[in-house]
Amino acid sequence: MAFLPVHDADPFRAPPWARYGLALLAVATAFGLQWALWLWLAPAPYFLFLSAVIFSAWIGGNGPGAFATALSVLVTQFFFREAVAPPSAAHHSITTALFTGIAVLMTLVCARVRSTLHEAQSARASAQANGHVLAVTLRSLGDAVVTTDPNGLVRFINPVASYFSGWRETEAIGQPLARVLRLVDTETREPLPPLALAPEEARPVQLGRQALLLSKTGAELPIEHTDAPITDSEGRRLGTVIVFRDISSRFREDRERSQLLAREHDAHLEAEAQRERLETLFMQAPVAICLTRGAEHVVELVNPLGQTLVGERLHTGRSIHDTLSGLNPNLLQLLDEVYRKGTPIVGHEVPIRADFSGSGHEEVKYFDLTWQPWRGVEGEILGTMGLCAEVTEQVLARREVEALAQDLQKALQIRDDFLSVASHELKTPLTSLQLQLQLLWRSLPETDADGKPHPARKRVEAIRRPAERLHQLVNNLLDVSRIRAGRLALERETVDFAALLQDVVNRAEADAVGAGCMLVLRAESPVVGRWDRLRLEQVVTNLLSNAIKYGASNPVELSVVQDGSTARLTVRDHGIGVAPENQARIFQRFERAVSERHYGGFGLGLWIVRQIVESLGGDIRIESQLGQGSTFTVTLPIEPSSGGKAGSGSFPTV
Repeated sequence: MAFLPVHDADPFRAPPWARYGLALLAVATAFGLQWALWLWLAPAPYFLFLSAVIFSAWIGGNGPGAFATALSVLVTQFFFREAVAPPSAAHHSITTALFTGIAVLMTLVCARVRSTLHEAQSARASAQANGHVLAVTLRSLGDAVVTTDPNGLVRFINPVASYFSGWRETEAIGQPLARVLRLVDTETREPLPPLALAPEEARPVQLGRQALLLSKTGAELPIEHTDAPITDSEGRRLGTVIVFRDISSRFREDRERSQLLAREHDAHLEAEAQRERLETLFMQAPVAICLTRGAEHVVELVNPLGQTLVGERLHTGRSIHDTLSGLNPNLLQLLDEVYRKGTPIVGHEVPIRADFSGSGHEEVKYFDLTWQPWRGVEGEILGTMGLCAEVTEQVLARREVEALAQDLQKALQIRDDFLSVASHELKTPLTSLQLQLQLLWRSLPETDADGKPHPARKRVEAIRRPAERLHQLVNNLLDVSRIRAGRLALERETVDFAALLQDVVNRAEADAVGAGCMLVLRAESPVVGRWDRLRLEQVVTNLLSNAIKYGASNPVELSVVQDGSTARLTVRDHGIGVAPENQARIFQRFERAVSERHYGGFGLGLWIVRQIVESLGGDIRIESQLGQGSTFTVTLPIEPSSGGKAGSGSFPTV
């Protein structure tokens, strides 16, 4: 913006000829008017000339004023004195003197007043020029500037402040400062009070304050602002000037620096906490820990359990060779090897004989120990680190358990031997008893003399059923002994599974009728395969006996079908069922899912069934819910496999 020159309008600085010429013209004008109006102005011949003097003094200053005064007196003396009557000559002299005095006085007054007005005009022009320069300067500043009046209303806002605040200059002028500059705290985001100085403050306050400026558009700008009072020469408050600048980059740097310091502080706290945790872990570890440095194995750190383990004889800064002189030399050699080669050693239940208590008596203790190299940051070996847990009590306890297990194994062997012998000894008389009962039953007539069923046959039949159950129980015990001994061989032959199932169902018909169960058989076509007939019959018999026993007088359904290369037997009852948590347990030896008080048996039937089925290369599973009955499904291969236990020809040892 160009600056315009300030023109000086002072007529005193005009050329002298112009000033005196104006004075001469003013006197000539007054003479003409006085001459024309003489009839009416005769009593006051100097009236119009006084006006000429005042005009000349106002326009030209003291010189033209004095010139006009002298010229007016001369003109009056030569042209208007003759018209005055003689008696008035004295009066005219007085009038001339008064005119001269008044003219001189007015000349001085006019010059003084004109000079004063000129100085004021010059000062005003200078102030306007300075104000213009100041306005241009403020508009050109890189910082934002806002000024207010004493009431806090905006009087000036430069382009930078307008850009930051979002207010155009025409909109911001006259608005309250708090509305144009909306400031909030950078930390709490609470609104800050309007910028204003107390009346008694006469200097800038709170320099360098930081805040967030909320622009009219909603943007946020971090700023640093300063405010100062505007006063006149007499100290009167004229307003406030506010200067602020954008500190976004510095704000971001400060924030990043603060975040970095906070992260460093958090990292330091975390490292300290980690160190405390590691120290706590080291000191409270449930194993003995010892850290040694150098080839001499100087103790660097040892936890309390490590001290207790060796009787408080490990001391920091001393070598293990010195403090544990009674230690096994082989162990010290292992430590040397770990340090030299860097290969860790691990020992399980290592017996160590030493004077652990320091009483002079050696004793043997067992330890699980690990010695490994202690490496530095660059991988160099600094020393060794040992972790050692005494397991003497565990070793002794395990040995005791092993001894008890051996005793228990012997007891089980004795029991199995007893069951085997007892089964053999009981089987012979039971077989003879069954044969005699069968001969007796056949020798008796079916009816008595009255044509009724012979009562003796009923008694013999009542004796035959318990004898058969006892015989089956003895056979189960004998099978258990044979299976455990691995002496129960399989005799495979071609068997029609459907015909075998029909025979078993026919023999169990009487037991089913006695239990109130109806047997339903579905075997429409032959199912021929290579199985052990007797063992397969035993599987069907045991499953059917269980179904009748637990069927709760409901029908029992049996079926056998061929599914490709396998045969599938299904035995389903509608009885009490088996809870899901007991379904795996019932296939274990001597396990039962029902009360022994209500249902007899040793819990061997299903175990024997599973052993036979698995030996034949098949599997058995159960599907059951309490109160909804059970379904047992046996799947067997039609032909034995070439390998595996199905082709072994005997039961596995259990």
